[in-house]
Amino acid sequence: MMQFKILKYAGIATLATSLFTACSDENHAGVLTETESGTTIASIVKDENGNPVTSAKVSLISATHVAARMAPIKTTTTDNEGKFTLDSIFAGEYALQISNTEHTQSAYLTLSIEDNKSNLQALSVPEARLEKNASLELGLSTYGLSSGDSLCITGTLNCAGVGDTDVNAGIVTLNEIPPMEFTKITLIRGAGRDTSTRDVKWDFVPGEKLEIIPGYVTVKVTQEALRLNSAKTLDSMIVPVSVTTDHKNPVLISDKGDTLALYKFENDQSDSKYLTVIPNIGIGTYKFKVASSDAISPSMQIQKAYAETTPGMTIVNNQSWKAFGSILGISFWVTKDNLTSASDSIYVDTRQKESDVAFSIKAGHKSDELCAEFYKRDSTGSDDTISYYTRKDTSCQKVLDGKRHHYSIFIQNHHVVIVVDGRLADNKDFSDQFQSIPPIALGNHKLEDLVIYTLGDSITQSSKDWERLLAWLSAFYMLQK
Repeated sequence: MMQFKILKYAGIATLATSLFTACSDENHAGVLTETESGTTIASIVKDENGNPVTSAKVSLISATHVAARMAPIKTTTTDNEGKFTLDSIFAGEYALQISNTEHTQSAYLTLSIEDNKSNLQALSVPEARLEKNASLELGLSTYGLSSGDSLCITGTLNCAGVGDTDVNAGIVTLNEIPPMEFTKITLIRGAGRDTSTRDVKWDFVPGEKLEIIPGYVTVKVTQEALRLNSAKTLDSMIVPVSVTTDHKNPVLISDKGDTLALYKFENDQSDSKYLTVIPNIGIGTYKFKVASSDAISPSMQIQKAYAETTPGMTIVNNQSWKAFGSILGISFWVTKDNLTSASDSIYVDTRQKESDVAFSIKAGHKSDELCAEFYKRDSTGSDDTISYYTRKDTSCQKVLDGKRHHYSIFIQNHHVVIVVDGRLADNKDFSDQFQSIPPIALGNHKLEDLVIYTLGDSITQSSKDWERLLAWLSAFYMLQK
């Protein structure tokens, strides 16, 4: 028999599917079942308002589909109730791309069907929700494309051939793209004489155009990003940017001629992730030219940045983290993994022999909690050679629920601020005061976009300044998204 897993649905985070035996009933949106000749996929397609979509086109393609080279494996259309069925599908990695008759809305679903000798079973399948199409505007020089070449988003029906008009404009455009994040593209040179695959991280938003222009970086700050800041401007903001460049020491130059340093993420497989600090940032779109300069140094505000961490790694600064009276900030994206042992529960730890006050971030007693625990070091012996830590304060948040969350912790002297997904989770004093923090040890969980930084002495513990800090944290989260 076969076992089926739904990995990602219509651009939403990974879905947990429920298992039931026998065939489906009318209470389920759709099912995956096994037939003698393979698997039958059945589901329903609805629009943004939850209404069934009639005559929507449903295409089954492989996860490595290249539209310029191959046709869909199977196609069908939805009936008057928005339902569709595809039969005789065997083990493999697939995607479903669905669009309405007007070609204005689409949905995208990836699924993995694996061989498994178990009893007959079926998995519930969520309904497909159509969203407004996205589009892509790509500068030809980004990948050295010329007339006769093709660019395809791997695993989709989206391809574009480069013509003379595109060459004159320097841009190729792809339309009718499902709102979704895609990680690979296929480049076909000329009449197929050379084909290559590139890793990308293109996140397509419903109804919006993704612009990728070589040599330029665009940063968009929305009203939502500054919703907690009444003045609608911030003194400065740490902003992630994606830069593909051959410059050895790239910098950003604004249209006013200002030069901004770039701080590179470590452990970045894409070799394109940087951070920059934009001063006097407000609502609007900022466009920067990428240049090279050996004269400018990265901002001291950014201490360390890792695109992803590895189990057990230790983050060391030249000196202990001197974050107090300024604020030390640690932020990262986390998705819960199954815990296999007590040692596996540690995410971040600063408990070292030379630190009188320390903290750790670890899984709590409740399975869905991530807890910041603060410690005071005690010792025995006249030379302090034997030491242990006593836990004094704990702050737990429910972020280990299987979904992807952004977690931030900020410490100044004896005050802590914790923000989850851009919203305040805790803001209080604790019993002991930090002077500095030793090297930071990480547990066995991979953390994404781990950033360690300070905010300087301008933010103090007055209530007004904490409000400024919370406005900064909210904007920081929105721009990390």
